[in-house]
Amino acid sequence: MKFIPCANIKGGIIEAEIFLREQGILATDASNYANIPRYDSAARKIKEGIWVHLNHQYIDALKVLEDPDHSVDTALTAEQMKEIECSARQALFHASSRLFSKLATYILVSALIGLVVYVIYSVEKA
Repeated sequence: MKFIPCANIKGGIIEAEIFLREQGILATDASNYANIPRYDSAARKIKEGIWVHLNHQYIDALKVLEDPDHSVDTALTAEQMKEIECSARQALFHASSRLFSKLATYILVSALIGLVVYVIYSVEKA
């Protein structure tokens, strides 16, 4: 993913995102991804822009934003964009599932070790 700051975007960010997608470039408004509190003015500046999901489409995105008549060499169909987004969501879900599974295992093993140590200490003390 590469970021296009608002300085490179003429007009509104939402309109530019829609236009890029219509041209076959997989892009998303940065505010959909930024996890920064909205009350900070610096955070609002960071959020202003568009993420181009596929690195090889970044140059085409910049050229299309500069010249709307530019022909996109790496255009995707709407179906391809949807498939890529669904695959990314599934990969994120599986990665987070593995993380939480490992975390739960670590907590369970730690609790069991703590229990064993407590029982051994209690038996030796008695």
